[in-house]
Amino acid sequence: MSKATRERWILRKGSPANGFRYETEGGGRVRDAKTLARIDKLRVPPAWRDVHLAAAARSSIQAWGFDARGRKQYRYHETATRRGELRKYYRVRQLGRDLPRIRRVLAEHERRRGATLERVAAGVLRLIAERCFRPGSDRYVKENRSFGITTLRKSHVFVDGDSVVFAFRGKSGVKQRQIVVDREIARFVRVLRETPGTRLFRYEKDGEWHDLDARTLNEYLRDSLGFPYTAKDFRTWGGTLRAATVLAEIGPPRSTTDAKRNIATVMRLVAAELGNTPTICRKSYVHPVIVERYLEDGETIAGRLRPSNGNGRGAVHTAEERALVRFLDEHFPERRRRRRVEV
Repeated sequence: MSKATRERWILRKGSPANGFRYETEGGGRVRDAKTLARIDKLRVPPAWRDVHLAAAARSSIQAWGFDARGRKQYRYHETATRRGELRKYYRVRQLGRDLPRIRRVLAEHERRRGATLERVAAGVLRLIAERCFRPGSDRYVKENRSFGITTLRKSHVFVDGDSVVFAFRGKSGVKQRQIVVDREIARFVRVLRETPGTRLFRYEKDGEWHDLDARTLNEYLRDSLGFPYTAKDFRTWGGTLRAATVLAEIGPPRSTTDAKRNIATVMRLVAAELGNTPTICRKSYVHPVIVERYLEDGETIAGRLRPSNGNGRGAVHTAEERALVRFLDEHFPERRRRRRVEV
């Protein structure tokens, strides 16, 4: 084993203009051809500074550094990335199963009086679940002047009767406009527009007002609701459900070319609703099994659709949600852990 491998990190030295070299933490030059080839394959941007690269080829984190804006960025091992994606989609499938229970708790919290954390967080989570809003980040507001549901200002929202219009600049500068027609949501937003401050979604605790942010929303999901999900998981479920529903409406493709064309059409539609590009939508917000089964056999959730007395707001699944859960249960089964053999 080389000295570079025994040490944890390899440091990138030099500059884009004069070229880079790589040294161990002890100051030795890295010359091993395989290590250098692995580093080159990571494609770490030249603009990153203080770059650290994993000495071990199997490390989950293969590189980290700071981009031009001073944000810490990472490069992961492909196995770790794949494992993380699998965990995300298993979690999203379980979320689909848990939706009725989640809705029961949200409905209970929405009936509470006052702008408590539970009341405000429940309303925001319902908007994310039903309309796939992005959670939002204070960092993006400061750096890009882009907004998500938790960072919206009162000036981004207009209420007219039972209709609420959300109009704001989303991620990557994409203009977002959503119209929600719902008496309860309209009443909820009217109340919040009368609270102190410029932010819309705020809650009162111990006589003080606080902005609801994405981290607090995720803590509410975990601690108050008792579910191990994030707000982003609801967007992924929403994107998956929308894609599966539209493919079922389109029906089986006539050819491989037709299947690819239909998938592209669906991704454009879902991307427009989520405020993403079709590429990002397919990569991150639609369960891969939906695409794989359609491309392979033209299979959709249509064969599993059964009548439902739910509209997705009560304590039951809609027909499309139930069909999607069945579809994922069949094609994305439980992970089986290997049993340890006693000797």
